Amino acid sequence: VSTQSTGTLEPPKLEQIKKWTITNYKYTKQLVGEKLGNTTKTVDKDTDERISDLKLQKLQFAAMLRESRALHTKFEALLTSHQLLRTQFNTMVAHAPELGEQLQANSTTHLILERNGKGLLGAIKSFVDSLNTLVNVTMQDTILTVKNYENARIEYDAYRNEVTNLQNAPQTDANKNKLLEIQVTYDDRKRKWERLMQDTHTKMNLLNENKNTVMKQQLEMFNSAVIAYFSGNGEQLSDILSEYHIKTRKLSGDDDATSKSFLARQEG
Repeated sequence: VSTQSTGTLEPPKLEQIKKWTITNYKYTKQLVGEKLGNTTKTVDKDTDERISDLKLQKLQFAAMLRESRALHTKFEALLTSHQLLRTQFNTMVAHAPELGEQLQANSTTHLILERNGKGLLGAIKSFVDSLNTLVNVTMQDTILTVKNYENARIEYDAYRNEVTNLQNAPQTDANKNKLLEIQVTYDDRKRKWERLMQDTHTKMNLLNENKNTVMKQQLEMFNSAVIAYFSGNGEQLSDILSEYHIKTRKLSGDDDATSKSFLARQEG
Protein backbone atom coordinates (compact mmCIF):
# COMPACT_ATOMS: atom_id res chain seq x y z
CA VAL A 1 0.00 0.00 0.00
CA SER A 2 2.86 2.33 0.89
CA THR A 3 4.55 1.69 -2.48
CA GLN A 4 1.35 2.34 -4.43
CA SER A 5 0.72 5.53 -2.50
CA THR A 6 4.24 6.80 -3.17
CA GLY A 7 3.96 5.94 -6.86
CA THR A 8 0.68 7.88 -7.09
CA LEU A 9 1.82 11.02 -5.26
CA GLU A 10 5.37 11.51 -6.49
CA PRO A 11 4.69 12.60 -10.13
CA PRO A 12 2.26 15.43 -9.15
CA LYS A 13 4.65 16.58 -6.46
CA LEU A 14 7.59 16.57 -8.85
CA GLU A 15 5.55 18.42 -11.45
CA GLN A 16 4.52 21.00 -8.87
CA ILE A 17 8.13 21.50 -7.79
CA LYS A 18 9.19 21.78 -11.43
CA LYS A 19 6.58 24.48 -12.14
CA TRP A 20 7.52 26.38 -8.99
CA THR A 21 11.21 26.25 -9.92
CA ILE A 22 10.57 27.53 -13.44
CA THR A 23 8.31 30.35 -12.20
CA ASN A 24 10.79 31.31 -9.51
CA TYR A 25 13.62 31.37 -12.04
CA LYS A 26 11.64 33.57 -14.45
CA TYR A 27 10.63 35.87 -11.57
CA THR A 28 14.23 36.27 -10.40
CA LYS A 29 15.51 36.78 -13.94
CA GLN A 30 12.90 39.50 -14.56
CA LEU A 31 13.63 41.23 -11.23
CA VAL A 32 17.40 41.24 -11.82
CA GLY A 33 16.90 42.39 -15.40
CA GLU A 34 14.80 45.34 -14.22
CA LYS A 35 17.42 46.39 -11.69
CA LEU A 36 20.15 46.19 -14.34
CA GLY A 37 18.00 47.92 -16.94
CA ASN A 38 18.21 44.95 -19.30
CA THR A 39 14.48 44.29 -19.64
CA THR A 40 11.20 46.17 -19.80
CA LYS A 41 8.61 46.47 -17.05
CA THR A 42 4.95 47.39 -17.11
CA VAL A 43 4.31 50.79 -15.56
CA ASP A 44 0.93 52.02 -14.39
CA LYS A 45 1.68 55.59 -13.34
CA ASP A 46 -1.44 56.15 -11.24
CA THR A 47 -1.08 52.87 -9.35
CA ASP A 48 2.66 53.27 -8.80
CA GLU A 49 2.26 56.84 -7.51
CA ARG A 50 -0.47 55.79 -5.08
CA ILE A 51 1.65 52.89 -3.82
CA SER A 52 4.66 55.16 -3.29
CA ASP A 53 2.49 57.61 -1.37
CA LEU A 54 1.06 54.78 0.75
CA LYS A 55 4.53 53.49 1.68
CA LEU A 56 5.70 57.01 2.55
CA GLN A 57 2.62 57.68 4.68
CA LYS A 58 3.10 54.39 6.50
CA LEU A 59 6.65 55.43 7.42
CA GLN A 60 5.43 58.83 8.61
CA PHE A 61 2.58 57.43 10.69
CA ALA A 62 4.94 54.80 12.12
CA ALA A 63 7.27 57.61 13.24
CA MET A 64 4.30 59.42 14.80
CA LEU A 65 3.34 56.21 16.60
CA ARG A 66 6.88 55.78 17.92
CA GLU A 67 6.99 59.32 19.32
CA SER A 68 3.48 59.03 20.78
CA ARG A 69 4.46 55.86 22.62
CA ALA A 70 7.54 57.62 23.97
CA LEU A 71 5.35 60.52 25.12
CA HIS A 72 2.99 58.11 26.90
CA THR A 73 5.89 56.45 28.72
CA LYS A 74 7.47 59.73 29.77
CA PHE A 75 4.20 61.35 30.81
CA GLU A 76 3.27 58.28 32.86
CA ALA A 77 6.62 58.63 34.64
CA LEU A 78 5.89 62.33 35.24
CA LEU A 79 2.56 61.48 36.87
CA THR A 80 4.31 58.99 39.13
CA SER A 81 6.70 61.76 40.18
CA HIS A 82 3.75 64.05 40.96
CA GLN A 83 2.24 61.30 43.10
CA LEU A 84 5.46 60.59 45.00
CA LEU A 85 6.14 64.29 45.55
CA ARG A 86 2.59 64.84 46.80
CA THR A 87 3.02 61.99 49.25
CA GLN A 88 6.24 63.58 50.52
CA PHE A 89 4.53 66.96 50.97
CA ASN A 90 1.82 65.29 53.06
CA THR A 91 4.39 63.44 55.14
CA MET A 92 6.31 66.64 55.84
CA VAL A 93 3.25 68.42 57.25
CA ALA A 94 3.58 66.54 60.56
CA HIS A 95 7.33 67.08 60.73
CA ALA A 96 7.38 70.75 59.78
CA PRO A 97 4.11 72.24 61.08
CA GLU A 98 5.45 75.77 60.56
CA LEU A 99 5.38 75.01 56.79
CA GLY A 100 2.09 73.17 56.97
CA GLU A 101 0.07 75.67 54.94
CA GLN A 102 2.61 75.82 52.11
CA LEU A 103 3.14 72.06 52.10
CA GLN A 104 -0.58 71.43 51.96
CA ALA A 105 -0.99 73.91 49.09
CA ASN A 106 1.72 72.15 47.09
CA SER A 107 0.17 68.78 47.88
CA THR A 108 -3.20 69.97 46.58
CA THR A 109 -1.68 71.38 43.41
CA HIS A 110 0.14 68.12 42.66
CA LEU A 111 -3.02 66.15 43.39
CA ILE A 112 -4.86 68.17 40.75
CA LEU A 113 -1.98 67.79 38.31
CA GLU A 114 -2.03 64.05 38.95
CA ARG A 115 -5.77 63.72 38.49
CA ASN A 116 -5.89 65.83 35.34
CA GLY A 117 -2.77 64.06 34.13
CA LYS A 118 -4.55 60.72 34.31
CA GLY A 119 -7.11 62.16 31.91
CA LEU A 120 -4.45 63.31 29.46
CA LEU A 121 -2.69 59.98 29.80
CA GLY A 122 -5.94 58.28 28.78
CA ALA A 123 -6.17 60.57 25.75
CA ILE A 124 -2.59 59.79 24.77
CA LYS A 125 -3.29 56.06 25.15
CA SER A 126 -6.34 56.34 22.90
CA PHE A 127 -4.28 58.21 20.32
CA VAL A 128 -1.52 55.57 20.48
CA ASP A 129 -4.00 52.70 20.14
CA SER A 130 -5.65 54.28 17.10
CA LEU A 131 -2.28 54.94 15.46
CA ASN A 132 -1.16 51.39 16.18
CA THR A 133 -4.30 49.97 14.55
CA LEU A 134 -3.85 52.23 11.53
CA VAL A 135 -0.15 51.43 11.02
CA ASN A 136 0.12 47.78 12.04
CA VAL A 137 -3.31 46.48 11.05
CA THR A 138 -5.10 48.59 8.44
CA MET A 139 -2.07 49.91 6.55
CA GLN A 140 -0.18 46.63 6.88
CA ASP A 141 -3.11 44.73 5.39
CA THR A 142 -3.10 47.08 2.40
CA ILE A 143 0.70 46.77 2.08
CA LEU A 144 0.34 42.96 1.88
CA THR A 145 -2.12 43.37 -1.00
CA VAL A 146 0.35 45.76 -2.65
CA LYS A 147 3.15 43.19 -2.30
CA ASN A 148 0.97 40.54 -3.93
CA TYR A 149 0.22 42.97 -6.74
CA GLU A 150 3.90 43.84 -7.22
CA ASN A 151 4.87 40.15 -7.30
CA ALA A 152 2.09 39.46 -9.81
CA ARG A 153 3.34 42.32 -12.00
CA ILE A 154 6.86 40.89 -12.05
CA GLU A 155 5.56 37.42 -12.95
CA TYR A 156 3.35 38.91 -15.67
CA ASP A 157 6.25 40.88 -17.14
CA ALA A 158 8.50 37.82 -17.05
CA TYR A 159 6.07 35.88 -19.25
CA ARG A 160 5.21 38.95 -21.35
CA ASN A 161 8.87 39.45 -22.22
CA GLU A 162 9.27 35.75 -22.98
CA VAL A 163 6.24 35.83 -25.32
CA THR A 164 7.70 38.89 -27.06
CA ASN A 165 11.08 37.19 -27.47
CA LEU A 166 9.47 34.06 -28.94
CA GLN A 167 7.36 36.15 -31.33
CA ASN A 168 10.52 37.83 -32.58
CA ALA A 169 12.49 34.57 -32.77
CA PRO A 170 12.75 32.41 -35.91
CA GLN A 171 9.36 30.73 -36.42
CA THR A 172 10.52 27.14 -36.08
CA ASP A 173 8.13 24.41 -35.01
CA ALA A 174 9.84 24.24 -31.63
CA ASN A 175 9.47 27.98 -31.07
CA LYS A 176 5.83 27.96 -32.24
CA ASN A 177 4.96 25.13 -29.87
CA LYS A 178 6.79 26.81 -27.00
CA LEU A 179 4.95 30.07 -27.73
CA LEU A 180 1.58 28.32 -27.58
CA GLU A 181 2.55 26.77 -24.27
CA ILE A 182 3.86 30.01 -22.77
CA GLN A 183 0.85 31.98 -24.05
CA VAL A 184 -1.47 30.02 -21.74
CA THR A 185 0.60 30.90 -18.66
CA TYR A 186 1.00 34.48 -19.88
CA ASP A 187 -2.77 34.95 -20.15
CA ASP A 188 -3.22 33.52 -16.66
CA ARG A 189 -0.57 35.83 -15.16
CA LYS A 190 -2.08 38.83 -16.94
CA ARG A 191 -5.53 38.13 -15.48
CA LYS A 192 -3.99 37.69 -12.04
CA TRP A 193 -2.06 40.98 -12.33
CA GLU A 194 -5.17 42.90 -13.47
CA ARG A 195 -7.28 41.40 -10.68
CA LEU A 196 -4.70 42.29 -8.02
CA MET A 197 -4.39 45.80 -9.43
CA GLN A 198 -8.13 46.25 -8.91
CA ASP A 199 -7.86 44.76 -5.42
CA THR A 200 -5.01 47.14 -4.62
CA HIS A 201 -6.99 50.21 -5.68
CA THR A 202 -9.99 49.02 -3.69
CA LYS A 203 -7.88 48.47 -0.58
CA MET A 204 -6.18 51.86 -0.92
CA ASN A 205 -9.55 53.61 -1.33
CA LEU A 206 -10.93 51.94 1.78
CA LEU A 207 -7.74 52.73 3.68
CA ASN A 208 -7.95 56.42 2.81
CA GLU A 209 -11.57 56.61 3.94
CA ASN A 210 -10.79 54.86 7.21
CA LYS A 211 -7.61 56.86 7.82
CA ASN A 212 -9.28 60.22 7.20
CA THR A 213 -12.28 59.43 9.41
CA VAL A 214 -10.38 57.92 12.34
CA MET A 215 -7.34 60.18 12.38
CA LYS A 216 -9.34 63.39 11.97
CA GLN A 217 -11.30 62.42 15.07
CA GLN A 218 -8.23 61.32 17.02
CA LEU A 219 -6.18 64.41 16.12
CA GLU A 220 -9.02 66.70 17.19
CA MET A 221 -9.42 64.78 20.44
CA PHE A 222 -5.70 64.80 21.19
CA ASN A 223 -5.33 68.51 20.51
CA SER A 224 -8.36 69.39 22.67
CA ALA A 225 -7.14 67.18 25.52
CA VAL A 226 -3.66 68.74 25.51
CA ILE A 227 -5.11 72.26 25.53
CA ALA A 228 -7.50 71.41 28.36
CA TYR A 229 -4.73 69.84 30.43
CA PHE A 230 -2.23 72.66 30.08
CA SER A 231 -4.91 75.26 30.75
CA GLY A 232 -5.65 73.36 33.96
CA ASN A 233 -9.29 72.80 33.03
CA GLY A 234 -10.10 69.41 34.50
CA GLU A 235 -13.81 69.71 33.79
CA GLN A 236 -13.22 70.35 30.10
CA LEU A 237 -10.74 67.47 29.96
CA SER A 238 -13.29 65.18 31.58
CA ASP A 239 -15.91 66.26 29.04
CA ILE A 240 -13.52 65.50 26.17
CA LEU A 241 -12.82 62.02 27.50
CA SER A 242 -16.55 61.40 27.83
CA GLU A 243 -17.28 62.71 24.32
CA TYR A 244 -14.75 60.37 22.74
CA HIS A 245 -15.64 57.45 25.03
CA ILE A 246 -12.16 57.21 26.50
CA LYS A 247 -12.06 55.10 29.62
CA THR A 248 -9.80 56.25 32.40
CA ARG A 249 -9.93 56.70 36.14
CA LYS A 250 -12.25 59.37 37.46
CA LEU A 251 -10.38 62.63 37.38
CA SER A 252 -11.46 63.62 40.85
CA GLY A 253 -13.32 62.22 43.79
CA ASP A 254 -14.20 65.77 44.73
CA ASP A 255 -16.22 67.77 42.19
CA ASP A 256 -14.82 71.03 43.51
CA ALA A 257 -11.27 69.86 42.92
CA THR A 258 -11.64 69.88 39.15
CA SER A 259 -14.67 72.02 38.46
CA LYS A 260 -12.46 75.06 37.99
CA SER A 261 -9.03 75.65 36.59
CA PHE A 262 -6.43 74.88 39.25
CA LEU A 263 -4.58 77.96 38.01
CA ALA A 264 -7.62 80.06 38.79
CA ARG A 265 -7.85 78.56 42.27
CA GLN A 266 -4.20 79.29 42.91
CA GLU A 267 -4.80 82.89 41.92
CA GLY A 268 -7.77 82.99 44.26
